[in-house]
Amino acid sequence: MPPVELLVHLAPLLAAITFAVLLTWAVCAGMSFAVDDAHVRVLMYGRSVRKVPLADIEWADRRWDFWNEHYAVSLRPSRVVRLRRRTGLFRSFIITPPDADGFIGRLRERGVTIRP
Repeated sequence: MPPVELLVHLAPLLAAITFAVLLTWAVCAGMSFAVDDAHVRVLMYGRSVRKVPLADIEWADRRWDFWNEHYAVSLRPSRVVRLRRRTGLFRSFIITPPDADGFIGRLRERGVTIRP
């Protein structure tokens, strides 16, 4: 098969892979996390897409759990923050803020129990 015909057959696959990579990058680039007086919020380009009430958080730590609801923009273990909720099907809520220690500190200021 000549190279041009091969490229014609591979073009849809290459386009799909490129689209998936760009979509993943766009989601991760726009995701951030915030703590306010009542909630931990997951923000997508500044808009709240998920929030967990501070009153529903039993404790927080820096570990990962297998059964979880997660909003991760990084695979680095140093950025993992686990929020253990009192309610819900998946009680562990995993996020990866850029400054995990600072995020844990903001949770502690708002009365959330921090486990070592």
